[in-house]
Order: sequence, then structure tokens, then C-alpha cells
Amino acid sequence: MSFWAATVKRAGQPGGLPGGLSDRIRAGDAEGAADLLERADDAARRALAGHLRAFTAQGGLGRSWWDGPPHDPQAPALRVAGAACFDNAVEVAFWLTRPGLWLFEGHEDDARRIARMVRGRPPRWQAELVRRLADEHVWRDEADGGRAHRLSAWYPAARLVEETGLEPPGDSAFVLGWLYAVAGAGGGVADERLTRHLAESLLRSRGLAAQLRGTGDLVPAWAAAVTRQAGDGVLERGTLLEGCAGAFFDGETRPFTDLYAALRPSPQEIPVRDLARLVPTAPGPVVQLAVSELRRADEAGLLSDELFAEATETLMFRSEKKVVRAALTWAQAGTRGRRGRTGAALRALAAAFGSAHRDIAERAVAAATRMAGHSDEDGHAAVRAAADALPADLRDRLAPAFHLDGRPVPAPAALPAPPAEEAEPLPVVESPEELAELAVTARDPLTVERLLAGLVTLVHRDREAVRAVVEPVLRASRPFLFDAELAAHGIGGMNDEPHLLTMRAVLAAVAPETGRTLRGLMRFYPFSDWDPAPDILVVTRLREIVRELETADVPVLLATPTVTSGHIDPMTLVERMERLEAAGVEPLDADFQQALLRLPRTIPPAAVARAETLTSTAGRKLNEWLRRRGLADLVIGHRVVRLPFYEGSATIVTRIFPAVRPREEDLPDLVRRMCVVDPADAVNTASQMMGWWPVLMPSHREVITAWILPRLPPLITSRRADLAPLYRLACGQGPVGAVTGAALAHGLGCEDDGARGIAVDALLVHAARGDLNGGDLGGFLSVLVSADMVRLGRAVTALADALAAGAHAQVWDAAARMLSELLPEAGERPRTGMTDLLIVAATAASLSGARLRIPRLAAVARRTGGSAFVKEARRLHELITTGEETA
Repeated sequence: MSFWAATVKRAGQPGGLPGGLSDRIRAGDAEGAADLLERADDAARRALAGHLRAFTAQGGLGRSWWDGPPHDPQAPALRVAGAACFDNAVEVAFWLTRPGLWLFEGHEDDARRIARMVRGRPPRWQAELVRRLADEHVWRDEADGGRAHRLSAWYPAARLVEETGLEPPGDSAFVLGWLYAVAGAGGGVADERLTRHLAESLLRSRGLAAQLRGTGDLVPAWAAAVTRQAGDGVLERGTLLEGCAGAFFDGETRPFTDLYAALRPSPQEIPVRDLARLVPTAPGPVVQLAVSELRRADEAGLLSDELFAEATETLMFRSEKKVVRAALTWAQAGTRGRRGRTGAALRALAAAFGSAHRDIAERAVAAATRMAGHSDEDGHAAVRAAADALPADLRDRLAPAFHLDGRPVPAPAALPAPPAEEAEPLPVVESPEELAELAVTARDPLTVERLLAGLVTLVHRDREAVRAVVEPVLRASRPFLFDAELAAHGIGGMNDEPHLLTMRAVLAAVAPETGRTLRGLMRFYPFSDWDPAPDILVVTRLREIVRELETADVPVLLATPTVTSGHIDPMTLVERMERLEAAGVEPLDADFQQALLRLPRTIPPAAVARAETLTSTAGRKLNEWLRRRGLADLVIGHRVVRLPFYEGSATIVTRIFPAVRPREEDLPDLVRRMCVVDPADAVNTASQMMGWWPVLMPSHREVITAWILPRLPPLITSRRADLAPLYRLACGQGPVGAVTGAALAHGLGCEDDGARGIAVDALLVHAARGDLNGGDLGGFLSVLVSADMVRLGRAVTALADALAAGAHAQVWDAAARMLSELLPEAGERPRTGMTDLLIVAATAASLSGARLRIPRLAAVARRTGGSAFVKEARRLHELITTGEETA
């Protein structure tokens, strides 16, 4: 007998559920269950609520949506039961958004039943339920499961808004639910009042593009349905087009680009001035749309010469080749029959001379040469002024038509200065009012550290003073925490997610009895062999602080950083240990070990001398640690391996595995864990805590990079890759080696533009400090490109960006290594992007004065033919072997 069957059997006994209700729920008869629940009295509903809680606590609803059929046949009836029986709107919201109760169909009927169950609730209760169902924190971002989750929450909330006349939520999550609902239903899913409100909210929403990645045909289907509603008069075309333009100005793409395209504005409706103003800074998809629309308006005679000149010239500075090619075509086509525009077109073409892409510059030169006889002096002057940005051979092609002088000598750009070594002091929390503010705003690791340190110190000093100020704020912002059973069984991650553990720490500070009850109800799962040591350290220490705040025995945390780099001032650490000894308590174990890992690379003699006076067991250990000047630099290596994608798989993948071991033997357990990275255990498991990692060992950045490296392959193709830790580590302390080069190689090949940009910024910091071997970087890029993990073109784009910012020597070393390993052998075709790599290498070689013989390059240079690939190979070969750049 299933657990739920046993539960409803017991509930059907005297004093249990109304007659027949258990059978209705067991049979999945949601309509029948709703009829019986509508007639049930309060006592019966409370009884069922208890059974539902027990059902969940003992393992019911434990599977995820992907583990079985589209949804449990009993799910609709269980949803009705929860809506009818739970007294708290928050609990109802969590119940309706549980993965085991998501629905893949029948959403409108489900919403009607739920609205029927809560119809008698007070208006404020109903408004709270709507708010909770529309709140961002209950939403997931998981392909089909995410769609089921959104619709399972959105339809009930929308139905309540329509029936009660409540003010509709404006949350982006609720708006996103509308988008899913409209796309799935192919038309109207709400009344006109709610539809207009949602359309207006969507036009004001920002950041939706990231949430819509991977949704397939969802957005086009929604856009088509909204366009039909505009045609029916439910929505206004002018308002929609104006809203799209406003979203474009704020950097938005989807769903506004799809909606604009679906509306198909006539040439007279095209907002030409707005689109022309978007050209410099808008995202690529918006600019592509703008170019197409501006050309359409231009062909209809609706674009002035001034806007033509402004738009075409500005477009040439865009980084997207597709956009620049379209602009080149437009600049030429826009002069047909309008010779007065030739000067403007030449100015636009001249702006393309500085392109990092050889083929773009060649097309611009060819077009300028054809127009030379039809332009005024201003156009000629623009070409002459910009010609020095061209490679010498392309500049020579312009010389006859534009009367150019001799060749210029290129001037290299200067690298940006590296970040300052000195970190800013981390402010100390000194009042309950500061704690109250941080309790609802703390997210990043350093802010959380300040909050936790303030809680421990101030609660030890006067818990009641902290409670009086912080508890009301916590109750208003996180009311579910005070219902220990709901928090323990209804919210995942309460025992291992840093933000939720931080909230538990605040709860333990202001309501220790509730905190203890919650801790007793929490499921505890031991750490697995594949859990990364940095995560284990973070979670272990946070759990330890939660328990400590229930008793408030410890007056101070040892491991709170004193500066923004994550370091602890050694003298401050000794003083904190003295405070613990004065209070007669030992430090928290994980906190003590974390403190040891946060010491700077240089320990002042005064701190060592003062530590000699410490008498406790932990104090003597700290004294010994300081005397030996902290943790010695570790032994770090790597190896490149090819292995099955998973056990038994025929797919072979390439991975770069780090290997780390400490030089000392007598290390505390958590410290040793952090210092051992075994290639056999370096699996590609993701971590949601990597933002914490750079501040765990701020004096040993290569070790943290070694922990990050195995987790980078899946991020290469992710649209949400967060590589901020790599930049933070670049700004950190400690030696840098091949592991950092391997990590940067992954970052430079990322598909996500933002992630790739962060990797470029990290490379520039290393280049400015002179601590990275460019040859190693190029070698790892070759490995990843050869394994088809990274597209060569993306890596070359990243190297070109670094080159433009001044990293000439590092880019040359990387490009030379890549050419020696990736250039095709005789009879082989070059990889896509290889010509661009040759161009970048030539520029880097010219700026850095490099001289080198690359055998594979020499072989390609000897090939016959006039392809761009062979031409660029000859040009680079002559440049680095003779020192003269020739055509």
C-alpha cells in the first residue's frame, strides 16, 4: 500500500475526512473532491491539513517532475485539498508550487477549482496568496518543468485577480507566466483588464531575455497571439511598438524583438529616430532589427540624409560582423540615385577600416575605391584620416585614388594599470539597526560575513536588544522561517544553501527556540565524495554559526575578513583569539580553520610575538601556524586526459584535470581538504557557491582556480556562465601557473558574451602584472579547440579584444602556440576562424616586434592559390621571418 493510500485510509476513519473524500483523492477526482471540501467544516479541513503535512514530511511528493509521468494523477485533487485546508496563504502558495504537484495540462480547470476553494477567504488573505504565487522566489528556470511550474502558479493567481478585482501583480515572474500561458493557449487567457495590465507590465519589465533562453518556439508563439489581440482591439499597436522601443533603449532583446517583428509595422510606423539612436549601444539582435527597419524606411524615402549618415557610420563600430556587413551593403546601396550621400557613405566606410576582421576592412576598401570619383573633399579627407588603421597592403590599394602618403608606423595601445594591491577595510557592524538592514539585503559573501560577525558579537552582548530591532524585519520579509515545519519540509536547501543558512542564522539570533526546532526537523545529508571542498568549508562553517547563535556562547568569530580581498589582519586575528580566551571558550572549529586560510602571505613579527602569550589549545595552534608563516605554497600540476563522457559511453571527451597537494603533513582536516585536488575526483559537478570561493584562500589563488577548473567545461556553452571568480582571482595574491592558463582558456571560449568579456578582463589583469605565460594559454586553447569544446572563432574574438586593450605580448605568445598546433597539414582544410587568427597574430607580432619561425606556417605560406587564408599566412610568415610587412 502506498504511503498516500495509507494516509487517506486512516483519514477516512471516524474523526478523519468527510465521507468519500479519501476515495475521491485516491481516484484523482478533483471535481468530486472540490464538491466535498466545499461542504466540509473547519474541523475536517484542519484534519486533512494535518494529513497533508504528514504526507509530505514522510516522503510524499518527494519526486521531481522528470522522475515519472507528466504529473501524478492525484495531483489535481491534492492541489484542491491544500488550497481548501491550509490556513496560511504562504503555505498554500508553497503547496501549489511543489514539483510533485505541477500540472502539464488542465490549468484553467485547476484554477477554477482553487478559486472556488478560497472564495470565502478574507480579501487580504487572497491578495497574499496572489502575491506569493507571483513572487519571484517560487519560480524555477527548467525547460518543460519550468513551464509546468509557471503555469501551475500563474493560472490560479490570474483567476483570483479576475474574480476578486484585486490589483494585478506587476512582478516579472507573473508577467513571464502570462507569456507562457498565452503561447500555450494560442490566444487570450485572461480578461481584457488583466491582459492590458500584463501587457503594460511586460513593456516595463527588464531582464526577461535571460529567463527566456532555451524556450524554443515559446516567444514567437506568444508574439503572434499578442499581435492577434492587437488586431482585435484588445491591445493597442501604437502602445506595443512604443513599449518595444523603450525596452530596446534599456538593452532588452527578447521578447520585444519577437513582438516588434510580429507586429510588422508599416514604413510609416517605423520609429526611425529611436532606432537610429539605438545603433551604438543596443544588443546585437536589436541592432540587426534596427538595420533592417532603417533600410526599409530608407527605401520608402522616410530616412533623412542626416540619419543615414549617423546610422551607417555608427554601425561600423559594432563588434558583430553580421551587423557591419549589413551596414556596408546599406552604405553602398543608400547612395544609388542620391549622389549627395556619397561623402557620408565614405565616412562610414572609413570607420570600418579599423575593424579587427580582415574581410570587413577589405570590403570597405573596395567600396571606398569605387566611390572615390563621386565624393566631395570631406569624404576623401575622412578616408585619408582613417587609412592608417589599415594593414599596409590594404592601405596601398587606396593610395592611388585618395593620394595617400607613405606608410605609418603602428603605435601599440598601453595595457590598463593592474588593480591596486591594497584592499579596502571591511566595515564592522556595530548596531542592531545595521544588522536589520543586512538581514534582508546580504547576498554577496563579504556582506554575509559582516552580517554573521555582527550577529555573533551583538547577540553575545545583548540578545534582547538585537531581537527588538531585527525580529520584526525578519518576520516581515521571511515569515515562513517562523513556521519551523513549513520551512523544514516546504523549502529546499535550508541546510546547504548559503543564503538560506544565513537566514537561519538570523532566525537563531532572534528566535533561538524556533531555530532549534527547525534544525531538529531538517534532514541532514552527509557530504559526498564529489562535493567540492570549498563548498564543504562554506556550508560546515555556516551550519556551525547557526548552532552557535542558538546559545550565544562565543563572543567573536575568528574568520571574518578585515579587508575586501578576504584576508585577515594577523594582529586582529590574535586579538580575536585573546577575546575567546578571556571568555573561557574555544573557537568554532570550521571558523578557526577558515581563519588560518585567510592569513596574508606576509606575517608581521609583532603578530607572531603577541601570539606567544596565547594559552588555550586553539591559541597554541594559532601561535604555531603564525611562527611557520602560514600555509606554504602548494604543489600544483595538471594533466590532459581523454575519457568517456560517462561510464560505458562511446563519446570521448577531453578534460584538463588539476592536481594539488600540500607540502606539510600536519594540517587540520578542512584545511587539508582544501589543499588536495585529486584528478580522479575532479569531476565536472556544478557548484552554486563559486562566488564564495575566491575569499576562502585569498593568498593561494591558483589552488582555488584548481577547484574551479573541472567545473568550467559545462559553462562553455551555458548562456548564464558566471566567471566573476576568475576575475576576482586574477586580482588576488599567490603564484599563478598553468592551471590559471587552462581556466582562462575555457573562459575565452565561452559562448556567453558577458562571461567571455570577464575572462578577457582577467587576462588583462594578468598581462599587466606579468604573471601569466601566454604560450601556456595558447596551448590550452589549442587543446580545447582540437577537442571541439571551444569554437576557434570565439577564442580569436576574445584574443582580439585583449590585443586591442594592449596585451600584445601575451596575445602573440598565445597565437603563435595555437598556430604551431592548429594550422592544417598539407591537404587539410583550415578550421573556421583560422584566417582571423592569422590576422590577430600578424597585428600582435607587428606591435610586439616578434620574430619566430613556425614550420606549419611556412608550409601554408608556400601553398599556391589566392584564398584569404593563404594570403594572410604569407603575410604573417614574411612579417615574423623578415621583419617587413608586405602584401
